[in-house]
Amino acid sequence: MIVLALCLVDEARCWAAGESVRSVVDENALEGTPAALWDVDGAGDPTIQGFATDISINRGETVRFKVTTDASAFRVEIYRVGYYRGAGARKVADIGEAETFAVRQPECLKQAETGLVDCGNWQVSASWDVPARSRSGVYVARIIRSDTSGASHIMFVVRDDDGGSGILLQTSDTTWQAYNDYGGNSLYEGEPAGRAYKVSYNRPLIVRGSEYRRTSFWANEYPMIRWLEANGYDVSYLSGVDTARRGHLIRRHKLFVSSGHDEYWSGDQRDNVEAARDAGVNLAFFSGNSVFWKTRWEPSIDASGREYRTLVCYKETHAGEKIDPSPLATGTWRDPRFSPPNDSARPENALKGTIYVANCCRFDAVTVSADQAKARFWRNTGLDTLSRSQSVLVGLRTVGFEWDSDLDNGSRPAGLVRLSSTRLDVEAALRDFGSNYGSDTVTHNVTLFRHKSGSLVFAAGTTLWGWALDATHDDPDKQSAPTDLRLQQATVNLLADMSLFPASPNGALVVTQAPPDTVPPVASIRSPRTLEDHMFHLPVSVSGSATDQGGVPAGIEVSVDGGANWHPANGVSDWSYTFTPDRRSFVSILARAVDDSGNLQPVPTSVTIKVSGFARLIYAGLVGLVLGCGALLLAFVARRRRLLAKRRMMGL
Repeated sequence: MIVLALCLVDEARCWAAGESVRSVVDENALEGTPAALWDVDGAGDPTIQGFATDISINRGETVRFKVTTDASAFRVEIYRVGYYRGAGARKVADIGEAETFAVRQPECLKQAETGLVDCGNWQVSASWDVPARSRSGVYVARIIRSDTSGASHIMFVVRDDDGGSGILLQTSDTTWQAYNDYGGNSLYEGEPAGRAYKVSYNRPLIVRGSEYRRTSFWANEYPMIRWLEANGYDVSYLSGVDTARRGHLIRRHKLFVSSGHDEYWSGDQRDNVEAARDAGVNLAFFSGNSVFWKTRWEPSIDASGREYRTLVCYKETHAGEKIDPSPLATGTWRDPRFSPPNDSARPENALKGTIYVANCCRFDAVTVSADQAKARFWRNTGLDTLSRSQSVLVGLRTVGFEWDSDLDNGSRPAGLVRLSSTRLDVEAALRDFGSNYGSDTVTHNVTLFRHKSGSLVFAAGTTLWGWALDATHDDPDKQSAPTDLRLQQATVNLLADMSLFPASPNGALVVTQAPPDTVPPVASIRSPRTLEDHMFHLPVSVSGSATDQGGVPAGIEVSVDGGANWHPANGVSDWSYTFTPDRRSFVSILARAVDDSGNLQPVPTSVTIKVSGFARLIYAGLVGLVLGCGALLLAFVARRRRLLAKRRMMGL
């Protein structure tokens, strides 16, 4: 308690006292700083802006800031973002005017052919030696003019490369920079093609004050961090850049988290996450539109040539041709047209289960059916009382502003479970690989599957999942809503099934790990029957049921090509699937069930039907025609005989 009290008033003396790294609970028990003192409006004061020379640093390293201002002096306050009894951040250091260098920096470097704006030629203006026992987190340097007190933010991440927390949360900084238009260019506007092809981390980050403020950290990721730390989850942090350059760190944790709007992923970033999954690390995508654009990295163009400072995305999907001079494609991950043979297209649902379908701005609740509500994900939420025909809405305005669906596109993971299905009419549904949108009816899904490594992979399929967890965040569209205890409880349930538990849970939450279930379910096929005869090019209806021990059936998959491809059926306990044979043959219909723990039936149930061709169809038609004509002729003859007999009786 003495050390804790000391930390409340003097961070430096706290470290000098020899305290070990604080737990998330102890860290957030410290007194926070009121948001009125640490926050800024939008992108802050335009007359004082800056950036860190690296998006992240390890504990014990030095973070350096480059600041431009016309003020004669400025100072810096360092804050760690968290919950802190609702305050949202805590001051951890002050850097006085005597330790800073105020200067109006030179014009940023520009590369006309790509639209790159790189301010790496600026001078270092201030620095902070991160204490070796600092808690990993998202940090903010608040740079403040000494004359007017105008202030702006510089964001960076403090890593813990030696630690192994339960949860490792990745910031969506690649997406921040894609939308960042400091200097006039971003991946959405400017030169040379109405957009830049390259953007630099060597720039102040002004997304929060632009038309793209909906994609900022403060709108989408901040509430997730507040909720995790408020409930005492053992969480540490890394940047999207680190996922690419330090992917080995992921394997030291039980769970890797993507949150908010996590749209831009490089090849090495995805490879490292997939390798961690294959090694048994769980994945949770509390995000939407994630892993959509494929990127690559180049060094900065300033004299330092620092690696991982230039984010490259030519968006060849928009161009309709190969324009990136690199052999690698930088279109959408799902676009196969420009990928070299050794780097084929990988739709994002192959990694996370869902795939982006709707662009801006429909805000709706998550719809859970009675069958879906039986899944262990929804335990202790009160949804288990639904009757068979009912559904319920949870998380008002959680589906938005960009969101995903479970599509049967050939990349759907085996054993994928739909935990919700929200059917919506939208004006901007994606119609191709990533360029054209139009009105359509599409379905949002929350999904879960168990990878063959044993890891669980969850996808919320929306950028706004955090809004249901914590109500403090930027709300650019003014459509926010109260938090939802049922989605909070479901998130606790998910993490518990990954053996991750809150050390200081909200009193309204029930923290239980459901009994483990390792017994797979069994699907049965009721119709058609084995060797039943069906006609070529006529639909075949397949139906059946499923049972499970220790859980509930949660999904059915059907194959009609010997198991090469699997497709989701409609329904669960009672299910159906329709397909149309495209050739004459014996067709083996396979069905397998998956339960709410992600256990997939290892040996599918099967029936074999006989599919006859057009010749038989024509023959059957001719036979029918002949028989029909014969019947008509017999009827005509019989009628004629009756008429003749009647005439004879009348003496005619």
